[in-house]
Amino acid sequence: MIFERRRFGKDNYLYLLAEGGDAALVDPADPETALALVRRIGIHPRWIVHTHGHADHSGGSARLREEFSAEVIGHGADAGWFRPDRDLAGAEFLELGALRIRVHEAPGHTPGSVLLEWRGRLLTGDTLFWSGCGNCRHGGDPVRLAATFRTVFPGLDPRLEVHPGHDYAEANLAFVLGLEPGNQAAAGRLSAVRASRAAGLEPEATELGEEALVNPFLRAGGDGPFIDLRGRRDRT
Repeated sequence: MIFERRRFGKDNYLYLLAEGGDAALVDPADPETALALVRRIGIHPRWIVHTHGHADHSGGSARLREEFSAEVIGHGADAGWFRPDRDLAGAEFLELGALRIRVHEAPGHTPGSVLLEWRGRLLTGDTLFWSGCGNCRHGGDPVRLAATFRTVFPGLDPRLEVHPGHDYAEANLAFVLGLEPGNQAAAGRLSAVRASRAAGLEPEATELGEEALVNPFLRAGGDGPFIDLRGRRDRT
């Protein structure tokens, strides 16, 4: 089993999932970073899976599809941004050879946003960030995103590791502490994130239950909207 995360650009992440010789790239918008990763490991990805359609996640699909003769998979509601060979709409599981990935539809950031659950990890794209969530300015819908936070995340295993599409942790945590200056969990997480950055390392993933302590979006319940931070520290 192989799980790899790579940063590209300023703060984007792409992922590689592999098991028994079967491999999939998730959100490999930077083809050069993706190619360097798979060549180093010596594996041939047969699938490219997208959490949503925005170009900073799906922009590498065309080249990598050709490079690997790979199948591109994503939700059809986001097909205006990329061309999926297989539509995730209505899918509960994605069977890719030895890889078995659970799919959770999570509309809001885009109409076709999904969460991908695999071996104790949750790849959240731009729906959920460490200590934040994605905005709705580029084809999204805040009402649908609020519903996703109220109905989808509470049903997930709190032990799942959160692996987002961007690293906005430091800025998001600083903002959370502005809202909640007494939040000791957020203060501790911010110290850990800054220590990782000073050491030249990526932040460690939080578990979903831990993330709820430092992420206001995961603690907004009831029938009203989740805490509206759009235009503040939410990101694309």
